[in-house]
Amino acid sequence: MAIRTHIARNAVVGALACVCTAFFACRPEAARRGTDPACPAMRRVTPPLANVEPRHQTLAYWLKRAERYGPLDDALLDANDIVRHNLALRQGPGDQRIGQGDLLEPVDETALLEQVRGRLSYMREKLKSGELITLPGTTEANALERFDPPSTLPAVKPDWRTAKALSALRCGPLDAGLFKAPIDEEFDRNRCSTLRPGELVELIAPWSDGLHLARTSYALGWINENELSNALTKSQVEAMARKEPRTLTRRALLEAAFDFYGDPYGWGGKDGGYDCSRFLLDLFARFGIELPRHSASQADAGSFSIDVSGVEDLNEKRLLLEAAARRGVTLIHFPGHIMLYLGQTEEGVPMAMHAFSEYLTPCPGSDRETVNRVDLVAISDLSLGEGSSRKDFLSRATRLTVLGHSPGPELIADAKLRPSLVVNVPPSDCKEADDAAIFRSPRRPNPEQPLRVIATGETDPGAARLVLHGPDGELYQPEPHRLDGPPYSQWVEVAEPKPGKWIAVFGDGEDVLACERFTVARRPPRRQMRVEPAPAWRARWRWERDTENLYAVFVEQLFREPEGEDTTWSGLQALISNADRNLLHDHGGIGEEASLSLEPDCADLPYFLRAYFAWKLRLPFAYRACSRGRNGNPPRCSAEVQGNLMTLEATDEVDAFKQFLRRVAGTVHSASARTQPRDPHTDFYPLQLRRGAIRPGTIFADPYGHLLVVARWKPQGVNDYGVLIGADAQPDGTVGRRRFWRGSFLFAPETEHAGAGFKGWRPVRFARNDETLQVATNEKLRDANDDIAWSDEQYRGTVDDFYARMESMINPRPLDAMRRQRTLVDALEESVQRRINSVQNGEEYMAKTDRRTISMPKGHRIFETTGAWEDYSTPSRDMRLLISIDAVLGFSETVRDNPERFGTRKANAEEAAAAVRDVLREELSRRTFEYKRSDGSLWKLSLADLVERAHALEMAYNPNDCAELRWGAQEGSEEHATCGRRAPRAQQERMRAYRTWFATRTRPPR
Repeated sequence: MAIRTHIARNAVVGALACVCTAFFACRPEAARRGTDPACPAMRRVTPPLANVEPRHQTLAYWLKRAERYGPLDDALLDANDIVRHNLALRQGPGDQRIGQGDLLEPVDETALLEQVRGRLSYMREKLKSGELITLPGTTEANALERFDPPSTLPAVKPDWRTAKALSALRCGPLDAGLFKAPIDEEFDRNRCSTLRPGELVELIAPWSDGLHLARTSYALGWINENELSNALTKSQVEAMARKEPRTLTRRALLEAAFDFYGDPYGWGGKDGGYDCSRFLLDLFARFGIELPRHSASQADAGSFSIDVSGVEDLNEKRLLLEAAARRGVTLIHFPGHIMLYLGQTEEGVPMAMHAFSEYLTPCPGSDRETVNRVDLVAISDLSLGEGSSRKDFLSRATRLTVLGHSPGPELIADAKLRPSLVVNVPPSDCKEADDAAIFRSPRRPNPEQPLRVIATGETDPGAARLVLHGPDGELYQPEPHRLDGPPYSQWVEVAEPKPGKWIAVFGDGEDVLACERFTVARRPPRRQMRVEPAPAWRARWRWERDTENLYAVFVEQLFREPEGEDTTWSGLQALISNADRNLLHDHGGIGEEASLSLEPDCADLPYFLRAYFAWKLRLPFAYRACSRGRNGNPPRCSAEVQGNLMTLEATDEVDAFKQFLRRVAGTVHSASARTQPRDPHTDFYPLQLRRGAIRPGTIFADPYGHLLVVARWKPQGVNDYGVLIGADAQPDGTVGRRRFWRGSFLFAPETEHAGAGFKGWRPVRFARNDETLQVATNEKLRDANDDIAWSDEQYRGTVDDFYARMESMINPRPLDAMRRQRTLVDALEESVQRRINSVQNGEEYMAKTDRRTISMPKGHRIFETTGAWEDYSTPSRDMRLLISIDAVLGFSETVRDNPERFGTRKANAEEAAAAVRDVLREELSRRTFEYKRSDGSLWKLSLADLVERAHALEMAYNPNDCAELRWGAQEGSEEHATCGRRAPRAQQERMRAYRTWFATRTRPPR
């Protein structure tokens, strides 16, 4: 297939404006030049530059510093990775391609004409307006007509040559320089690049006056034929173009980079010097990595890149730089320039190696500036230019580009991955993969139902993509839906699949991670009626890593959208009936969702989700009957398991599943998940505190009776923080999402009375030989030696240890303390908003019942009961609210005691904590809410008011009290004047006795 003549998508502008960094030429015209000797208009500076010490200029120093990012000799990209990387950047339309071209491929003449016309039109406008001029006395002084865009190209006659000496590749068909006024001959805007002696070039078509339209593997332009050798044979070209990739390691890259250190600068490669992009082009060419020529294109040519143009805080940029460096070799780009990041010094100063001409410094006490000329491949820190009209290098940085590993949880949220290398031809043999798997839905694919294909895997697949090959040989490339993971997954959909044999491939070029063959039938299945009692469903698949991964994907997609953590739906049925959310919607092909009505409470939700998934995929499912436990006597479960093998009299498979769920709901309760960690007879077992273990579908049991299901690890972004999102159900059947923090995921490491924390489903196996369900033991799970292994890690430390460990996983990159304080206030505000609804629901209920007193349970049962008290009182919610207030108020102490978690040095810990307290006061004061008083009027409070009322909120959970009291109004105040209802005296006495539970934020044992 013909390859389009390759030019970076911004090359029309980039080839002229910024071959690399044009610091001198891009200097604002308004910048004033000094005449004071202390502030000269220009001066020559020689390394070491400001803040660079002699030791910073040595290879040994940076090799030692690079050890912080990973082993120096570990492969960041091996030979196969590099081959795929180069090919991926070459493919695609010419205006999207960012990699180098293949000189042995035919030229796409249509695309070539379009690009030449665009280039010449742009340059002609610059010449006509006077923005570009020739040198006085140049024989080509009247050059405008040379830039008239042609209607057609001259006859294309490919002819390969090599450069005899340093040869200018001209941006336009003029063998002379073009400049901006005032003229500086060092910055020729008509020099797109300079060919080195022996460098390969392809003459595409003759032009005029000995010039030819030509291309190298990295640039397009015009060149004088007299500067080139005689024609080469194709075999000679093939030998020259063949490049053997070399493994990229940190050590090898730094060693190669220091070979260029101190070499002269040259705009467009003038006189054989290096501009910023030519330095990197030649550096990475030593490893066979084919970077494009211009800096803007190089910024898009990594394994991935991160847009940091919106990050104004310099400390945040430093943290992002360090996170990027841990993933591989990192480049720093801003318009017109690109640099190789070396790392931080021991003092935390980020530094780079780059080829550059100059930087500005302001003159003290005036608005004048000095141009400091470097003109070398040099090492500098990123503060150069600080205080000048251009600003410092770090402030100007707009993109971080990484060549190496995939982004990882620290950067994946905003990472732009390199293009996938599409698998155009399916593998001849689809072998079962070790680390990834492909599934499809519905169970019997057919043209009348959308086909969904889902790829899952344990490890980050990087640029791999899921594509489909249809029965007609057509390649289907639907835009993949990528979930966050772990596990890592993509899914695609074909609205009307054609009948016949299909192949799904998940891979990146020849690196195929998974492959699956399947058939699309000509018609959907029919609903089968049951004529005699039978099991709820029979298991045909097994719970293994691939099905566990698929379950996690199912749960994540179900709760994924819309954006925002605090979202509520009317019930689980609303979610599973939504085909956009439910990956297994109508998986049986019989419209099964329309016959269901799923309304679980918090204890039922994990069971309903797991049972629904197991039913759809014909997997085994088991559960146990458990006690609720009492003080000193933790919940215990029966050794006998119940499950999908139970015999039911039902009309069809949907009716059987509905009956089965009723049995489950009548058996399980919140204590089913609060069993002790070492108890072997349980439905759940404790997990390691690792992202790979706490995957969507994992449950979280708090010590006091509430259950949540992990729904998503929302990754840490450039401008926002990571969030672990859980889903829970309420007694009225509503289902919502909650963010992980102390105020919503309550935890206690003590296991004497119960076992809280993150727990996984105990794997169940169907033994066909004796038709029984067998459940994995603790011993077997301990021996798993991977993410699913049994672990009591959660219970070994303190409560603070648990939350600190979780926070480090949710936000693996250090946090900005003030921004983190604001997110904690966000979470507090969400808790308040939920409580507003709860209190108002109680008011409406009391109005309907003519204020009939609701019975108040005794002791711990105020947290666990049924009826009106459970529906309208808020003891559990208020306990969480009080804990939330503590977390918000105590955050400044966390910053003071753990400054390194927030990118702060210990010496600055007190200062950082004080700044956090200032932010807290501001946020609490400015955020307000309103509640409805007893007379229907609205009363406004700020979060600061609420925090001051924390003591009053210890007795504000009783729905028999008026709304004013439930929001802590002081008796005798204007706010309290409308209060018309008070709990009976006996209830008030009990509330005073129970107050210590709320004051100490500790629920009583059962």
